[in-house]
Amino acid sequence: MSFVLIMLYISVYIGLVATTFYVLGYHSEKKKEKMLFTDDELPLVSIIIPAYNEEKSIVKTINSIVASDYPKGKLEILVVDDGSKDRTLELARKCKSKLVKVYTKPNGGKGTTLNFALKKCKGEIIFSMDADTFVAPHSVREMVRYFKNPEVMSVSPSMLIYQPRGVLQRIQQAEYLFGLFIRKAFASVNAVHVTPGAFSAYRKTFFDKYGGYDEGNITEDLEMSLRIQYHGYTIEYSPESPAYTIAPNKIKALTIQRRRWYAGLMRNTWKYKGIFSPKYGDLGLFVLPIAWISIFFSVFVINYLVIDTLLNLKSELLFLNKVNFDFASLFSVGSYAVERVLFHIFSNPIIIFFLFFVVLLGIYMKFATKKVGKVKGIPLTIALYFLFFAILFGFWWTVSIIYIVLNKKVSWR
Repeated sequence: MSFVLIMLYISVYIGLVATTFYVLGYHSEKKKEKMLFTDDELPLVSIIIPAYNEEKSIVKTINSIVASDYPKGKLEILVVDDGSKDRTLELARKCKSKLVKVYTKPNGGKGTTLNFALKKCKGEIIFSMDADTFVAPHSVREMVRYFKNPEVMSVSPSMLIYQPRGVLQRIQQAEYLFGLFIRKAFASVNAVHVTPGAFSAYRKTFFDKYGGYDEGNITEDLEMSLRIQYHGYTIEYSPESPAYTIAPNKIKALTIQRRRWYAGLMRNTWKYKGIFSPKYGDLGLFVLPIAWISIFFSVFVINYLVIDTLLNLKSELLFLNKVNFDFASLFSVGSYAVERVLFHIFSNPIIIFFLFFVVLLGIYMKFATKKVGKVKGIPLTIALYFLFFAILFGFWWTVSIIYIVLNKKVSWR
């Protein structure tokens, strides 16, 4: 058996092990009793909305959170303009709600903006909310309930794509839906290690004790979640709290986003490498190790399959050229190439396991949407995800690894 084939089947095995863990974790989570605040016990909450050049969405974001059903006497909203060059500050100041306070500062990045606001917050619970995110009216209330447990330092929502259109946004929608199922399984063993920067809640005392956001960090939300886990606290997940973010719809913008995410994941995992320890239970012994092993094998398998398929296609075309095979037109060449690529993909034994995971993803999505309501177009979303995501995933990770190895600067834009 060749080395490559061994690697392929190891990757399948890891996928099956991880899948079993997710399913068991999901069902064990359903049986757990949580400590939750009643409506009368809900504490004072501060919502921070850092904004830089967000004139297209800032009004809708502010209106979204103003419409929250959280008790108005226990809610404050701080919009901080980070030196925008468009009408973000002007539009924010037009908001008539007494809940909203608007500030401005010189441009310094998201971390500096969040820390600026932290000094002005009065709430016991702090939310960070991107200026292109919209939430359901009940999301804040349901997330805050989990803070009755004094060990809980953060709560993450059910992140979804806002009105997905086109191939790229639908692929991301499938990824986010899959993430809802995984996050619930992680929460069952206190292994949530990402609190989405688009909308997450934190206990203010954690900032008071361990400091604010790492201002030079390209993924400040990931750094904060790993910091919480590193100090032995709990991160909860609120499946009944949907939050909708506007996803990139251009390949360049999406690649820049993922390059930042994946480079940030590599750097922050190294920063908190001490978490890979029995001291951190399932997070340190299973979840994070399997996550990194899965990434390695996924990138290897994806790159191998793409390169192997292209090399086979090249060999076949060269052979046909040598025997003077004449294609009727350029369209015929293209049709032949597509046919042969599909043949090489679907004739590979690993495709059986691939199709198995397609079915599992459909089941995952069905469970994932039970708490957030009906999600349209799931069959098309799944199809697009499995046609394109693997190639994109391999490409994004390859680019990110190159940036890290060459120590190149990774920026937001």
